[in-house]
Amino acid sequence: MNTTTLTRSAATLPVATPKDVPVPTPYGPTRFAPLAIGPLLAAALDEVDVGLALVDPDARALHLNHRAQECLADGTVLTLRDGRIAAPHGEDALAVARALRDAAERGLRRLIHIGRADARRSAAVVPVQLGVAALMLGRSHLCEDLSLQGFARAHALSDAEARVLAALGRGEAPAQIARTHGVALSTVRTQIGAIRGKTGAASIRELLRMVAALPPIVGALRH
Repeated sequence: MNTTTLTRSAATLPVATPKDVPVPTPYGPTRFAPLAIGPLLAAALDEVDVGLALVDPDARALHLNHRAQECLADGTVLTLRDGRIAAPHGEDALAVARALRDAAERGLRRLIHIGRADARRSAAVVPVQLGVAALMLGRSHLCEDLSLQGFARAHALSDAEARVLAALGRGEAPAQIARTHGVALSTVRTQIGAIRGKTGAASIRELLRMVAALPPIVGALRH
């Protein structure tokens, strides 16, 4: 075989690119570079009641579920700049960037707190595979409205009782609920007692634990 033949044969061989080459990871088995997730998994992630973003070591967004898109569009705690997730405040920006890089490259897991005052949120950053991290934003509310409505129907709560339960879930005290609804404090306390009786909750704290454990039900209109 002459030199010309060798050159022609070599030209037809597949060339390995970085995304094709398996790389050993310090925190799990060998993985390949990520591909786009399928539509079925993407749809399932949209039903998750927390913002979930898959990112590379440079915080470049690879996938955002619906809740994450909402959070980033709001821009209060995190935002999307040129395709990268960033925090608006300097210290938060450094913490987020460091946590994402450490998770994607070193396999480190971290809980970070970002935002200011009432907008302060918690976020978990975990490794998915080498070069990919997941950012999960803590919920800003106790549970989805539809989940709460389903809970109220399942326990035969009246409309007034359901409104009181929703207010308790927002962290409102009975006196505040009474002022908002324009009723006496004794009325709200009676309604709370009725809610506890119908749900079997021994206290408001136990009632809120029950509500917090409800699975999310996302409204169909969102789709």
